Formats: sequence, structure tokens, C-alpha cells
Amino acid sequence: MGIDRANWLQSTLTVQQGLEAYFCQRFSNYQEIQIKNLASITAGWENEMYAFDVEYESGGTHRHEELVLRIYPGVDAHTKSAQEFHSLQQLYKIGYPVPKVMLVERENSPFGKPFIIMERIKGQLLGALLFHSPDQNQPSLLKLFCELFVRLHRLDWQPFVEREKHAEFRKPYYFVDQWLRTAHDYLNRYEMTDFLPVIQWLEQRRDQVPCARPSVVHGDFHPFNMLVREDGSAVVIDWTGCRVTDARFDLAWTLMLASAYHGVEWRQHILKEYERVAKANIDRIEYFEVCAYARRLFDISVSLSQGPDKLGMRPAAADMMKQEMHAAKRVYEYLLERTEIRVPTIEKMLSKETA
Repeated sequence: MGIDRANWLQSTLTVQQGLEAYFCQRFSNYQEIQIKNLASITAGWENEMYAFDVEYESGGTHRHEELVLRIYPGVDAHTKSAQEFHSLQQLYKIGYPVPKVMLVERENSPFGKPFIIMERIKGQLLGALLFHSPDQNQPSLLKLFCELFVRLHRLDWQPFVEREKHAEFRKPYYFVDQWLRTAHDYLNRYEMTDFLPVIQWLEQRRDQVPCARPSVVHGDFHPFNMLVREDGSAVVIDWTGCRVTDARFDLAWTLMLASAYHGVEWRQHILKEYERVAKANIDRIEYFEVCAYARRLFDISVSLSQGPDKLGMRPAAADMMKQEMHAAKRVYEYLLERTEIRVPTIEKMLSKETA
């Protein structure tokens, strides 16, 4: 048996034992608790995820639930877990299609990290359907994707924010100024001054992008974060980045991912369909795409040079980034095309990893 396989088995066993111990402690009114069919479904850079079944006796009745465990790594794991839990609660309450969350545990986790447990959705990833389906099926799938995207951005944002912040959030430059401040903080913290000319380019154009209306955003809205059920309905997953901001940040991130992984034609398809569903042209989206390019390249550069844990990602994220360096190269090419600004740190990283 290989070392990786042995480590995986040991990790899975540890998670199963931890879940059983936690359920026994947390739900003292349950009897004969068993965790079954535990399987890792981790796919992204940030969180560990496991599908599992729990069986137990309660009130003389045998019960069976199919659930998902989501474990948060990194220094800001406490904040992220609480934020995602409360966002999912609010979205579920108002009828937006998300998994139902059962609980969040931040203090007494058997894994030494915060986690949430939610219902397991049965369905196929929209990304697998969209990008690998016959051409005649793609328009309806893209329509489904963009309808949920626009619907999210048009939700009433106020229940997601403390009342005392409402007036501040309505200021036209609040969100772009917040983004620029955060960018400067990160450049200083991680000593990534090569990115400073890009941030200055954005600051010079800041007055061109006032926000007309705050929106609830997902933060990583792409087709592989949506599950399509047998009846054709879709559920959106992975809400770690949910917050209230300018919707163009959200859309631009989606367009960046589409361009990097599937080509610029998909960027055009998504933008065109989003605007059709929204019945409006999206003003100055290119500015926000530059924000997305800079953030993506910054995240990869810091993770590979200083460790992904610095940004709240799991250790395996670094290997995933190296395997996807072709996408990072595309993002850098788009950044150069839009700004004509070179970032030596990124060029050195790309040269090393693609050699």
C-alpha cells in the first residue's frame, strides 16, 4: 500500500471516529449512533469536505440522514465558518436554493478546526453538464446558471448586514475603497510590492466605478459550485465568500475563472447571458476583472512562496495551483492586456513552474 493511500485511510478513519464521538456528545438523546459511508469530496483550495451517512435511534424510531461535513483550515477559520453558516441560514430562510445547514461547531471540534454540517444534495455538477454537453443543451444550462446569479444579486441585501452599517454600505465608493484598502494591507503584510503598480492603476480609475446598489454575492460563483437535481432544479454550494458588496466584483471573478479555465469565448457567453437575464448592460466590468486578475495572481504567488495556510487554505492547495499553472498564465496575460503592467514576481513564478 502506498504512503499516500495509507495516509488517506488514516485521515478518513480519524474523521469518522471524530464524527461519532461528536454526535454522541452533542446528541445525547440519540442511541446507537453510527457514521457510515464516509467519503472525501474535497475539490477546492480551501476546505476539507466529506459526505457521510448517520444512523441512530430516536424516540423508538430508526433514523438515517445523508449529510456533508465541511472543515475550515487557516487562521480565520472561526470567522469563515460562522459567516458561511449564517449566510446559508439566511439564504435558506428566504428561499434561495442552498443546502440546509444543521449546525456549526467552532469551539469543541474533534478535528481541532471549526466545521459545519449540512444536508447532502443529490445531483450532478452543472460544470460537468455545461462544458461537456452537446451544443444544443448549453444555452438552457447557461440560462439556469445566469438566472440564479442575477437572482442572487437582486436579493434584499439588508438582512445580511447589521443595521448600523446600512448607511455606510449605500455610499457609492464604499466597496471599491474597501477593496483597495484591503489590497494595500495584503501587499504590506506579505511584502508583495510588485503588485503596487496594479493597485495604483485601479486607484487612478476608482472614480469611474460608483456602486449603484449593494448586492449579496457568492464570492466564487461558477458552474462547479452548482448541483443540478434530477428534476432540473439547481442548488448553489460553497458559500465561504458570501458577503455584501458591489455585484460586479462577483461577476468579474466568475468571468476571470471562465476565461482562465475554459477560454475567452466562455467569458463572452456568460457576460452576454447575464446581461440578457438582468436586462441591463454591466458598466465598467473590465475594471473589476482587473481586480479579479490581481487577486487571483496574488493568492497563487503568496501560497507558493509563503504557504497556502497564510491565506486560510489547506496544504494541498499549493499542489493544485502548480497543476493549474496554465490557467494562472492566462490570467497574467489578461492582466497585461488590460493594464500593460508587468509584475516581475508573477513572471518569475510562471517561468519556474512552467519550465
